[in-house]
Amino acid sequence: MSQLDKTSDAGLANLGPAEIAALIEDPLVLELRDDVAEIVAALPVQPFTLMLRSLQREERLDLVLPHATPEQLTGVLDLCAWKGDRVDMLEARGWLLAIADHRNTADAPRGDLIETMYEMDPEMWVLALAPATAVAEIDPEDDQSAGVIRDHMGDLHTWESPDGFFIVGVPDDAFGRAALRILRHLYDDNLEEGRKMLSQIKYGLHSQSEEELYRWRMGRLADLGFPTLEDAMRLFAPLSRAEVAPEDPADLDPPPSVSVTELPIHWRDGGDLLRRVMSQLDPGAHGERSREFLLLVNELMIAQRMEPGDAEGQARAIHQAQATLGLALELLRGSEEDDTATPRLVMAMERAGVRKLFRYAYGPLSKLRAASLALHREGRVSLDKVGSLLDRPWGPTLRATSAMYPELPVQNSETQRRPIARRKDLALATARVREAGALAQLCFDPRAFGIDPVWVTRVDQPERLRLGDLLRTALVQRLVPAGPERFTPLTAEDLAWAKRHLLDGEEKLVPAVREALDSATRALGVDDTAEALATHILPRLALELAGIEIGADDRVDLTRSAGLLTIQSVSMWLKMREG
Repeated sequence: MSQLDKTSDAGLANLGPAEIAALIEDPLVLELRDDVAEIVAALPVQPFTLMLRSLQREERLDLVLPHATPEQLTGVLDLCAWKGDRVDMLEARGWLLAIADHRNTADAPRGDLIETMYEMDPEMWVLALAPATAVAEIDPEDDQSAGVIRDHMGDLHTWESPDGFFIVGVPDDAFGRAALRILRHLYDDNLEEGRKMLSQIKYGLHSQSEEELYRWRMGRLADLGFPTLEDAMRLFAPLSRAEVAPEDPADLDPPPSVSVTELPIHWRDGGDLLRRVMSQLDPGAHGERSREFLLLVNELMIAQRMEPGDAEGQARAIHQAQATLGLALELLRGSEEDDTATPRLVMAMERAGVRKLFRYAYGPLSKLRAASLALHREGRVSLDKVGSLLDRPWGPTLRATSAMYPELPVQNSETQRRPIARRKDLALATARVREAGALAQLCFDPRAFGIDPVWVTRVDQPERLRLGDLLRTALVQRLVPAGPERFTPLTAEDLAWAKRHLLDGEEKLVPAVREALDSATRALGVDDTAEALATHILPRLALELAGIEIGADDRVDLTRSAGLLTIQSVSMWLKMREG
């Protein structure tokens, strides 16, 4: 028996978190219920929207849309039919068509669709139907009027309204046909209201309506727990340790109670410490912190410019919020054993609340972000985007840690990221940013290899250049006998010499290469980064040198040395210089 099956008739008006979770997980269970209308009407807006999206994928919207309240339907449009401050017309028209299809049925009372429209935002219906919809009035005194209008509408698919007052033209595609289906439903439900709708489409001030709709929407979103962007950004204002865990817990006032729908939360993303702390809260405090957590997720979504109805964004924000709370508890625990620290951490969770703990953990994250942005702006590591001149793993890391909510890339991916959930994650991110800075110093600092940054702009394909290419080139050049005093691209003779003298019999680099790198890191005082730099930079050098083919005439194909800067790499610059 599911949690929903255990719900009594008396409890339908106040579905509990477990019952709501069961509906979201398997909404098709409604097929087996005789009290679907009561259950659907009892759902809060956000769970209703999640359930509706799931049913949309199953093509079973018929289970709920006939029973949905206007408030719920308005909430669906608020969450799903906007992109920023503009209505997504395709999405809005699709939802309105689904509503009209399922509210204007043979067994529905006449006028139900029109009543639903007016209890929602009727301006949204007008706004969503207006794009690409041409409306022309038929002259009742001119028998040729309708034909002339159709001729003027050209390739548009036309439809004459049942009252004979209008010709409607729409593109002959899914978007246009959806508009005609909605209009037919409105006319079927109420002839006069259908006529009013076409008049408003023809004569309405749609840009003004969109602005008003946006203001109403923002008020409703605030009631659902979604703050304005300005308020959400305050989430990224760090708090000190004393502000979340003072020596005397009585000095800390608990956060105010919140009145949002409580949903079951699986505390799986914050580690064992967060799960242990939450499990030791008394039921009242657990409920308060859970509701506060849902508000925190909403804030985190808005602060990162996610749309309120973005289901994937919500899942990501839940993961981020729990991970950061886990980091906060680890930072508060320090070196104490879990058993010793847990009572103190439970008290911090009860008295400070999840939002303050999040802001406390954001303190070190904000410092990491500041260091990443400083390196991006001043370290000569970026060209077309943040860290674009950096090799992996440093480039993806710098892009992830410089975001408003700093994260780590997953396996050096450019698109997949994960939150910094542990102190070891924080240490890893900090070390990579430091290593990226050391790599830039090695390349450009006169105490190391002193490469003139102008070479970055001289290569034929600067978007493919990495600082590792410059460093490998500089290492070879430093070891070539009687090499140039200043950095220059390698010649064929340089590569032939390097192939013969910088690899041993097993095609591994000779010790002199690592010694040259270590000498440079010691000169800069960044020798603690030498091992990480060598691990990622030098194997590519060995691979490139091993792949060099020296012909019978002692010539080298320069086009096959992608990880080094050669005269082939700057051929266009050389030609321009010669010209």
